[in-house]
Amino acid sequence: MAESRRSQEERREATRRALLRAGRELFAERGYYEASQEEIASRAGLTRGALYHHFEGGKRGLFREVVVQMQEEIEAEILAVARERYERTGDAFEAYLASFEAYLEACLREDVKVVLMKDGASVLGWKEWYEIDAGYGLAQTEAGLGRLMELGVMEQQPVRPLARLMYGASLEAAMYVVDAEEPESAKREVVRLTRKLLEGLLVREEQR
Repeated sequence: MAESRRSQEERREATRRALLRAGRELFAERGYYEASQEEIASRAGLTRGALYHHFEGGKRGLFREVVVQMQEEIEAEILAVARERYERTGDAFEAYLASFEAYLEACLREDVKVVLMKDGASVLGWKEWYEIDAGYGLAQTEAGLGRLMELGVMEQQPVRPLARLMYGASLEAAMYVVDAEEPESAKREVVRLTRKLLEGLLVREEQR
């Protein structure tokens, strides 16, 4: 019986993964509104009923899971970049800026542009989309700024409002870069300006 239950769980998880993969591909290729439930199920090698069985709300529920999956991947990428930069240079501020640049680079990927930036809030509604995005972006921003203060690199400031300011600026910066005629140039410009803004909060040598 235990073996049978395990086999059922494995099949259920395999079905869920297949739907997530198919949904993510089609949402990125065609956009949420043009990707039909039948297409998603067909690409996964399943019936439309499987989509409703595994995701509450069918296509919308699947889309929400794809959004969460992509946010998790971007968070992991950003943290890996920050960790590598800090281990290589020992400079926490440069590591923070590197993580911000990595976020902008992620936003330039076609799948991220379509799923997260174009369709995300439209499909889920602003409140639900914001709760998901802030759960990653705002939390990571607050942790990063808090770490700079703990290390004595940045002046002690109320971290929560500062994080909200930077998080909001990051969202606007990402949209600016994605919509720019020359995205790479826009990205460099935004990173440079972010550096200038945050440098005003750093602890000066004479203060250490």
